[in-house]
Amino acid sequence: MFRRFTTGVAGFVLIHGCAVGPDYVEPEAELEETFVQATEGLYTADPIPATLWESFGDPDLEALIGRALAENTTIAQALATLNETRALSGLALYSWFPTVGIGIDATRNQPSSRDPFIPPGVSATDLYRAGFDMAWEIDLFGRLRNLNEGIRQRVEADTAALQAAQLSIVAEVAQSYFSLRGTQQRLLVQQRNLDNLVDNVRILEASLEAGRGTALDVARVKSLERTLAAQLPQTRALIARAEQRLGVLTAQGVEALRNQLAARRELPAVPDMVAVGTPEEWLRRRPDVQAAERRLAEATSNVGVEVSAYYPRLDLLGTFGWTGNGTGDLGSGEAERWTFGPAISWRILDFGRIRQNVLAAEARADRAFAVFEETLLLAIEEAENGLAGYRAASLTAEALAEAVAESQTASDLARLRFDNGVGDYLAVLDAERTQLDLEDQYAVAVTDRTTALAALYKALGGDFATPGGP
Repeated sequence: MFRRFTTGVAGFVLIHGCAVGPDYVEPEAELEETFVQATEGLYTADPIPATLWESFGDPDLEALIGRALAENTTIAQALATLNETRALSGLALYSWFPTVGIGIDATRNQPSSRDPFIPPGVSATDLYRAGFDMAWEIDLFGRLRNLNEGIRQRVEADTAALQAAQLSIVAEVAQSYFSLRGTQQRLLVQQRNLDNLVDNVRILEASLEAGRGTALDVARVKSLERTLAAQLPQTRALIARAEQRLGVLTAQGVEALRNQLAARRELPAVPDMVAVGTPEEWLRRRPDVQAAERRLAEATSNVGVEVSAYYPRLDLLGTFGWTGNGTGDLGSGEAERWTFGPAISWRILDFGRIRQNVLAAEARADRAFAVFEETLLLAIEEAENGLAGYRAASLTAEALAEAVAESQTASDLARLRFDNGVGDYLAVLDAERTQLDLEDQYAVAVTDRTTALAALYKALGGDFATPGGP
């Protein structure tokens, strides 16, 4: 599925001028022209909108996403990592320039009177020194070039990792928000149906006292009422769980979150057709895949850093300063001193150690390739599963919508027959029980469909991050 690259020691040659080490070639994935699960009638190959969160048309969701991007702790960690890497990148740039230091020292020397090599009567002397030291590595074999290239690639990898964190968090915010709104709507449906059942119990009890109906009918309705009432605490717990999750994702307390979401909103409508783009476009949108590829490039550059140790290292060394017996000598021409010249070092007797370092770097590059391959395979799996999941959720919601409509008709007919004395109340009860169950299932299905769409957008690498990037 992928075109491999080679990092073998036997293959290190002069690449791009004087740089040594493997020549990195970006792996190419053989992708299908279209997604397997992108069936007609629901998906199109049109490009994915640039601002997906705005396409839902929900200001509360947009506000939550904005806060999550600014305050979420996972994103903050990824940003701090990126800032650290950027600082290291800036530090690596200085390796191209000479290292210059300033030194000043003053000493007083008192010879020993017992020293047989010192004439008697020699007094103490003062020595003052001041000057500059310089060292400059000349990058003959690409050590510095590979080092800087590797850190640049790490910056790009950490940038993509930040975008991946943003995408993951924002998608989770959207899913948790949809779960909250959908469950709130489900609670309203359950409460409305419970109120209707309470009214039915009251009517049946009044009818029983008037000599119409049976105690069995009353007991059956009460049983259904208690069953529905027992569902409400669980539904409220789901709401509380979604609120807590949103609070963590947006780094705020639940009370503040509840105040922000005080206005009741229904779930946003989903589009009739979902634009999913093409696999080729999708690959460029997945920041986790981009991060893995950049880490592979960094690992390959690091092989070059280790390979360069096989070759001589050339440094230019120099000093300039003054040495004298008093501070007045500092800066004078007579006290001036300087040195300048090349220094060549070659670890020719240390090739065994160098080889092991190269082998370790190659192993890290092989591991980075395996991570990249796994990341891409998992991304493909996530995208295809997201497409299949949203299609299934959509079909389920559509089927349940029709079932709810039919159950409403059946319930109305059963009630009409009972009111006209044609049917018994058991038929009414069965029809209402079916209707209540289907309405609850439909509320869950609508929520699942919307959260599945958010999951699909994440799987497709939807641009959930703030405009302008990190």
